[in-house]
Amino acid sequence: MTPDTAPDISFAEVMLRKGAELLQDTPSDDAAEEAVNIMARRLAIAATMDAPLVVHAEGGGRPEMFEEAMRLAGVSAGERAAALAEARQVERAVVFEFDGTGPLTGNRVVAAVIRPEDRPDLLEAYIAIGRLRDGTAQVTVAPATLRLDARALAETLALIGPAAQHSLNAANAAMAHAANITALPGHELDSMPGALVALYWHAFCLSSARTRLRPTGPNAPTLH
Repeated sequence: MTPDTAPDISFAEVMLRKGAELLQDTPSDDAAEEAVNIMARRLAIAATMDAPLVVHAEGGGRPEMFEEAMRLAGVSAGERAAALAEARQVERAVVFEFDGTGPLTGNRVVAAVIRPEDRPDLLEAYIAIGRLRDGTAQVTVAPATLRLDARALAETLALIGPAAQHSLNAANAAMAHAANITALPGHELDSMPGALVALYWHAFCLSSARTRLRPTGPNAPTLH
């Protein structure tokens, strides 16, 4: 995929279409709803309440945002924490779609950041992994969400001062204090692979990059 070319299939759009179909049905009380259905349904609800839904795709029109998020992934924990404390989102939901790396190479990651309340600095991330198999789009959703209270993170960083920039433990403790992992309804959460946890934090790095690089004109391509 070239830098100026979006992928042939949008897994974010696959999720939105699935969610729109699910909104026509009433979920059964007899069994736990699949994680992919929970995420798709919540995205579809957000899209109906705050349309059109904003979707940023790697390989699309905002390469600088994805580059900045990748840069944040490689900086010190203190610098990354300071950047995450700036994350804001006025939209009810924003979706980021990008190529997987490492063990996820060849897959496409869909990271949805939903604002669960009216606060623009309280964000919740959902992660889905999309792949093409025999020409069919398949999506697997992590059975948990990670919530980040950016305001609480900023307050904690202000309290501990320069220690966050010089101490890995202090910066990580500040981020842990401001974040909370919760299993999706009907699902259990025993442990989370480190690579998956990193994707949640990368979603918030993208939110931070989007906040800091937000243009003055139209902000993003959208999916209806």
